[in-house]
Amino acid sequence: MELSIFDIVSFVLFFTVVIGVSMYKSRREESGEDFSLAGRGLLWPMIGISLIAANISTEQIVGMAGQGAGSVGLAIASY
Repeated sequence: MELSIFDIVSFVLFFTVVIGVSMYKSRREESGEDFSLAGRGLLWPMIGISLIAANISTEQIVGMAGQGAGSVGLAIASY
């Protein structure tokens, strides 16, 4: 498998956009609290969703799908 010039350009462009948007959005943060707690301006549902999203990994998603297809069935979805 070889990388074409399109693959390399796409990779570099993606990371350039991500870094650029991050730098643009974080230009007003003055302290670590502003950065990590969003200036204490988030509502509790958004904080909860971000905690769950940060803790879910590919291993858990694939594992739950495997368990659901195997012996456990849809009961695994409640976990």
